[in-house]
Amino acid sequence: MVCTVPALISYSVGVINAALNHTGLDCYAYIFISGKEGEIDEKILASLGLPLEKKARIGVNMLAANKVVRNLATLKYLNQVKRFAEIHQITKIHFISQDVILCGHLSMFNNFKLYYTVHDLTPHPAKLSAFQRLKHYYFRIRKDELLTRAVENLVTNSIHQKKALEQLYPKKRIFWHSMPSLVVPAVKNGDKRIEELKDVDQYVLFFGRIELYKGIEVLYQAFTDLPILANLNLVIAGKGEIYFKREKEDKEGNITFLNRYIADEEMACLFKKALCVVLPYHSATQTAVTSLGYYFGVPTIAHAIDGLNDTVIHEKTGLLYEVNKPEVLANAIIRLQTDEGLTQQIKNYMATALPFFKAETLGKELTNIYL
Repeated sequence: MVCTVPALISYSVGVINAALNHTGLDCYAYIFISGKEGEIDEKILASLGLPLEKKARIGVNMLAANKVVRNLATLKYLNQVKRFAEIHQITKIHFISQDVILCGHLSMFNNFKLYYTVHDLTPHPAKLSAFQRLKHYYFRIRKDELLTRAVENLVTNSIHQKKALEQLYPKKRIFWHSMPSLVVPAVKNGDKRIEELKDVDQYVLFFGRIELYKGIEVLYQAFTDLPILANLNLVIAGKGEIYFKREKEDKEGNITFLNRYIADEEMACLFKKALCVVLPYHSATQTAVTSLGYYFGVPTIAHAIDGLNDTVIHEKTGLLYEVNKPEVLANAIIRLQTDEGLTQQIKNYMATALPFFKAETLGKELTNIYL
């Protein structure tokens, strides 16, 4: 398994851990991360929650900090992957993190059986300038599409995307496995306080990168426009450009923006005080944000669309709502806040019967893909 994209390291580590710890798989991993040369591998593995006893099966490479240098070193990085595979007599390589650096270099791996994880078959709408759109298409979307067409074994974490891939590529082998948990050791053990939230409690939480397709404006409008939410607080936490028009400060009295990167060590503070997590997405392929909420015992309210209803069960792990409008979302929030019986039912289910984000299940699914 190969991860060349540090931004997807939490996702990749979840998949790798499940594979390394499953007795039915003879698995190796090679990961690229951002960091300083000279860091001790054991320290890196421990921070990611990767098993130290499997150190000999895990290669770690530090990517250049400068992105230009990083892009120029593509061939060098892929040669390191190939050499690692040859040393360990590996015959199958799975690129799991939208590894577009592979584009143009597939011939290097002609002697291997390749697998490629398709994260977003259809790119999500984004608010970008003309130059940003051109750059994003040329350097990522185009390359991802080329790799999807070229690699014979495609993997996805989305049930509806699997069906779409099967229709698009009837002669390819298309596989599905469930999403991994994003709960790494730094999340479990983190105790870093968030000063902006020291006086805020039992809030409705949106967590994730701020992007157009995630429908954050629907949640925001529910809090700025609807009196029934006046006594509740909203926290919008995540990095990214706020793409919607904000109201005057007097209408944001119960809204807190944490418009920055949220460190793993801050997750406990962020989630433990939340009433619920809200996913008001307009479109989705899949999400593992629910794994964080579930770990901390926080219900999820989500728009009932493909990609979100894969990991949210109505009235068992949270609530699904059908129409993505502020008033419909507000009613779901109020229901969860006021129906104590429902809230307790959801918390009991999450604590005792949650079927998602099980490493053992993921290990079995990966075994079925490779063997």
